[in-house]
Amino acid sequence: MAERISRAYDERTPLLRAFVDAFRRATEARAALDQPVTDESAPYDHADGPAISPPEKLAAQLTTITRRFARDAMAWTGAAGESDIADAQYAFVALLDEQLVFSDWAGRADWEAVPLEMRIFGTHIAGERLPDAIDALLTRRDTSQRDLAHVYLACLMLGFRGRLRDQGGALRHDQLRHALFGFAMQCDADPAHIGKLLECAAIPPLEARPLVKMFPDNARFLALVGIGACLLLGLSCLLWWSATTAVRPALQQFLGTATFDGPVSAIAARGDASAILRASASAARRPSDATMASSAIRETRPLSVPPASDRAASDGVPRTGARL
Repeated sequence: MAERISRAYDERTPLLRAFVDAFRRATEARAALDQPVTDESAPYDHADGPAISPPEKLAAQLTTITRRFARDAMAWTGAAGESDIADAQYAFVALLDEQLVFSDWAGRADWEAVPLEMRIFGTHIAGERLPDAIDALLTRRDTSQRDLAHVYLACLMLGFRGRLRDQGGALRHDQLRHALFGFAMQCDADPAHIGKLLECAAIPPLEARPLVKMFPDNARFLALVGIGACLLLGLSCLLWWSATTAVRPALQQFLGTATFDGPVSAIAARGDASAILRASASAARRPSDATMASSAIRETRPLSVPPASDRAASDGVPRTGARL
C-alpha cells in the first residue's frame, strides 16, 4: 500500500520527482571526488592533453545532470509547465552551489570563483533571487504551482539559505519553510501528520509467509516433563554414587568377613570382631563332645531286668512276709 501511495504522490508532483532523482545523481558525483584515484580513472596525461582538475570535472558532471533534470521534468509535465521547470532548475543549481561553496573540499576556492550558476545561466545572484521567487510564489498562491512549492521547500530543507544565512535571516527562513509546507500540503505542519507520511514511505509492504508447524501443547508439555524426570533421575544417581564412594570399600570388606564360617582362632587372627561374634554364636549352637558321648552310651546300654519283687508286685502276687 505504501508503494501505491508513493506512486500516486509522484504522479501529482513530477517536478519534485525529477528534482529528487537529479539531486541523488549530483550527490553521487560529489562523493566520487573523495574516492582515491586509480590508474584507470586517472585524468589524461600531458602527452594526450591537459589534466582535468576536480572542480572542472565535477562542473561538467553537474551540468549534464542539470540538463537531464530539465528534460525529465519536461517529459513528465509537458510544455504547459515550462516556466515552472526553468524556476525549479534554477533552484536546483542554487542549492548545489551553496552546498559546494560552504563545504570543505579541495576545489572550494575555484568553485566559489566560478559557480555552476555562472556556467549555466551566466549570473551570480541566486542568493538574492531565490528568496524573492519564494515570496512571489507565496503571494500568488496559484494552486497549479504547488509542485514548484515542493521543490522550493526541498531546497530550503536541504540547506539553501542565500541572503538569509545571517542570524537575522534565520527567523525568516523558518517562516518561509512553514509557509511553503502549508501551501504545498494544504495543511499546517503537524508533526503527527508528517509522521504518518514518513511511516507510509518507511514501512515495507507486508509479506505472507507460511507458519512453521510446531508441536501441540500437550505433546510439548509431556516432552518437557519426560526430559525433566530423566535429568532428575540422572542427577540423583550421580549424587548417590559420589556419596557412597568413600564407604564402598569398607562395605565390601564387611560383607566378605560376615559370611566367613571358620574357627574362632582363624577369625581372631584376621582381626574381624563381627566375624568373631558370628563364630562364637555358631559354636554356642554346636553341641559339646561330652554331651555327644553320653548320648551315645545311652543308646548302646542293654535293657536292665527289674527285680523279682518288682515283677511280682506288678503281676499282683503278694510279697512274702507282707501283712494281710
